[in-house]
Amino acid sequence: MEIKGLDFFLGFVSGVAVGVGLTLGVRRVRSWLGYSETGRLQEENRTLRRRLAEKDRHVGRMLAETERLAEKLGRKEGSSPEGDTSGAPGN
Repeated sequence: MEIKGLDFFLGFVSGVAVGVGLTLGVRRVRSWLGYSETGRLQEENRTLRRRLAEKDRHVGRMLAETERLAEKLGRKEGSSPEGDTSGAPGN
């Protein structure tokens, strides 16, 4: 069976039209799903988890800095002479 040029052209054009139509349809359905309540809640959940992780890192850094300063202050207080009678507590 011989395929004529017109038949090939009509088949090609109809195939392209169906492909474009399906692509646009899938795109529209995905955009509807992307703006659904579930999609918005999932995005909000991801954002909140990221922000919580950032705050946890910040609190960890601040805690480490506080411990470092307390240790430094403890060493500074502990280095005073034993016979000091300047009125410090415990004398």
